[in-house]
This record gives sequence, structure tokens and C-alpha cells, in this order.
Amino acid sequence: MKKDTPSARFNRAIQLEKSGDHVHALSEYRALISEYPSFRNAYVNLGSLYSRMEHLPEAIKCYEAALSLGHDFITFFNMGCILYKMENYQGALKNLEQSVALNNNFALSKLIIGLCNSRLNKLQKAEKNFIDVLRIWPANRVALTALAIIYYNTGRYDRSLRLLDKLIQIDADDIKIRELKSDILLKTGRINESAAEIKVIKRKSEGYRFYDEFIKSIPVETLTDRLGTIDDKIKSLNDKVFADSSSLISLSLCHLFKGETDEAIDYLYKFKKKLLK
Repeated sequence: MKKDTPSARFNRAIQLEKSGDHVHALSEYRALISEYPSFRNAYVNLGSLYSRMEHLPEAIKCYEAALSLGHDFITFFNMGCILYKMENYQGALKNLEQSVALNNNFALSKLIIGLCNSRLNKLQKAEKNFIDVLRIWPANRVALTALAIIYYNTGRYDRSLRLLDKLIQIDADDIKIRELKSDILLKTGRINESAAEIKVIKRKSEGYRFYDEFIKSIPVETLTDRLGTIDDKIKSLNDKVFADSSSLISLSLCHLFKGETDEAIDYLYKFKKKLLK
């Protein structure tokens, strides 16, 4: 009986892997490596399979064996990703920099380098890494977000806002990005824009919408007491606003209880605006 060639056995292992039969695929790759220890692609595929199965130390051994037989940027990248996942950031950097040396246009290696430098608190280096990624891949959400946060944390709010606006163009429903934008607008005194952003968040976020619906479901008549109806209170508070800015908070609550959440936000932000003067 004719013996299968190494390539035929390798292809059989690939088919087993694709079919989801990882146990037999592992067995086939290991047998192939045992019989043909210089079959580099078998080490690479076995390392990839181990990695996806979260057997990270075994994956590292396979990639190390593959790199001992020859270098390529993808294997260095895969090693870097595993070491990053294992929180070995220095080891990850060493491999990722080798990947970039072999392919300077591979944005993913530069992206993980940026994340490693962020983890090591080397923020100036991380900033340069993320800028480099965006030159190659302008719409990369991880690089845009990381760079926006670096700018935010270092007080470069205008730069951060520009990146946040790009992220919102990519995904208008990203509530965390909108919340960060609202916070920057508030910090920079752009109160009305901050309030407008909160209103957008309220309409888009499930949690905000459910609360909105709950508030609107409360019958307004239940809010009538000896001081009159909720509308009476709003009229009275409007008369006091110029003399007592704290009335703005009460007005915000009254409108909230009426289910007029946009108006409630407006009055709350008017109060914040007065505090900033």
C-alpha cells in the first residue's frame, strides 16, 4: 500500500480542522511533525489550532519551532498576540517588532505594539504607534478609540473630539463614545452641545429608553399635592429662576416627572452652565 505524502497528510489535517474535528486534527498534525520534524507549516497550523483552543503554552512551543525553521511576519505576529494575551508585554513587543521589520505595512502588528506600550504606560510611544496604524488603516476603531482616550487623558480635547466624531460616523450607536464626547463638551464649556449629545444617547441606548418609557408611564395626576399640580410648580419655579439658580434643578425634576425628559436635560445643563460662570 502506497504511503501518503506529507502534503496529503497535511491537507487531511486541514480538512479535519475545518470540519471541527479538532481532536483528530491535532493528532494528525502531531504525527506529521513526529515523522517529518522539518515540516514547518505543520508547526504553524498546530500552533494556530492550539491558540484557538486556548492552549497557549503549547501554541508558543509550536510557533517557536516554526520560527527556528524560518521567519515570517505572521508567525511573529501570532506569537506576539499570544504573549500579549498572557500579559507578557515585553515578550510580545519583541515578536511584534520582528513582524514589523519583515512587513512594515502590516497594521495589526503595529496596533498590538501600541496596546503593549499602553499597558506598559509608555503613552508617547503608544500614541505614535496608533498614529502609524491610522496612516495605513484610517478607520481602525481600536486605534481611533485608544488615541482619542490618550488625547482625552492628556487634556488635548479638540484632537480627542475629532477622533470621537470619526468613530461616531463609523458607528452612530456607540454609546460609550458618545458619553465620552458629552463629557469633553461639558469640560470645555460647550454646555448646549453636551446636552444635545445626552439627548442622542437617551434615544439610542436601551437603558436610557427603558427609563424614558418608565418615567412617561407615571400618571401626572399622581404628582399633585397641597402645593398644586406639577404644572403649577413649573410655573412657580420659572418665576424664581433668575433669583435662585437651584430652581433649575427642581424644574429639571418636574419635567422629568412629567415624562418630558428632553426638557429635564435642558434645565439640568442650564444649572451646570451657571455653575461654570
